[in-house]
Amino acid sequence: MTEIKNISELLGQNLENLKNLQGAEKESFEKALKEAIKEASQVEQEAQQAIEAFSKGEISIHQVVLAMEKADMTLQTLIQVRNKVLTAYEEISRMQV
Repeated sequence: MTEIKNISELLGQNLENLKNLQGAEKESFEKALKEAIKEASQVEQEAQQAIEAFSKGEISIHQVVLAMEKADMTLQTLIQVRNKVLTAYEEISRMQV
């Protein structure tokens, strides 16, 4: 139950960070994508570490499943962003100048 509470707190913090960006200098799209890829890689490594910790008996199966689901959701989100970027690129390349 605490994991769900932690996730909801993180979502709330991310929403607050987005609201604070309105007056701040915007990052480049490339930098944002690189950070998202780096974060997805980090989440995947954390899931792998959770699997190893479970095999050693250090954590419960619930924590492993949560780590794996988080990694899966991060990867699925990254794939959807990639698909949207490719669709936008195709649309732009079809435009007549």
